Amino acid sequence: MTREGLRVTDVSIAYGRRTVIDSLSLPPLEPGTLTALIGPNAAGKSTLLRGIAGLNPMRGQVALGTDDLARLPPAERSRRMTYVPQTLPPGVALSVVETVIGALRATTAIARMPRAAYVDQAFDALERLGIGGLATRSLSELSGGQRQLASLAQAIARRPRVLLLDEPTSALDLHYQVRVLSNVQTLVREHGLIGVVVLHDIGLAARFADTVAVLHEGRLATAGTPQEAITSELLARAYQVRARVERCSRGFLQVIVDDML
Repeated sequence: MTREGLRVTDVSIAYGRRTVIDSLSLPPLEPGTLTALIGPNAAGKSTLLRGIAGLNPMRGQVALGTDDLARLPPAERSRRMTYVPQTLPPGVALSVVETVIGALRATTAIARMPRAAYVDQAFDALERLGIGGLATRSLSELSGGQRQLASLAQAIARRPRVLLLDEPTSALDLHYQVRVLSNVQTLVREHGLIGVVVLHDIGLAARFADTVAVLHEGRLATAGTPQEAITSELLARAYQVRARVERCSRGFLQVIVDDML
């Protein structure tokens, strides 16, 4: 079955009288691709992601293929897309692997799998992220970064059509930042998912995303491949810095900030 893309069109989101996202449209987000939302603080990145997930009231349209997601019941919408917030709720007494199995059981498409299949898929998600050793630990015993990884394991185990991640690397060290985004990139490509991730680290966005969308003051400043979107001119306009965009010896884009504007 051919999977259809995600369309975010003319979206506006306000908190009271303050408009945070103003008539914003993204380029079509296609299956098998990872899109990074970047931009300065208060640009509206997390607000837009929550709007796509159906967690913020909004005007405009978010459509997956021919389905207007706003018209779907919440349970049906959540089966199509999984949202992982930046700030997680307090830990619970369940073990890590039990929370992943619970996430799988809540997914109708795989609700009739044998228990052994649930367990195998749960451990596969944990091992992908390098946290198989935490499987029997209680969530309440984990650090913030470990709980963030456990929450991400719940999301990737479900293999939704759309995976929405709000700053999934914010509490992680360098090793796990690369590990998480590398696995998300692989998962998206292998299973034809649509990945959207909010990132502050422009270098990580340039390395792992297929498309970079830069938000500035609630609008889309630019979008394209990392090479197209991340330029000195864009950094000056959106971030108010004088910076150079260069390639390292391995071909990865690097941003070198020389001064503030």
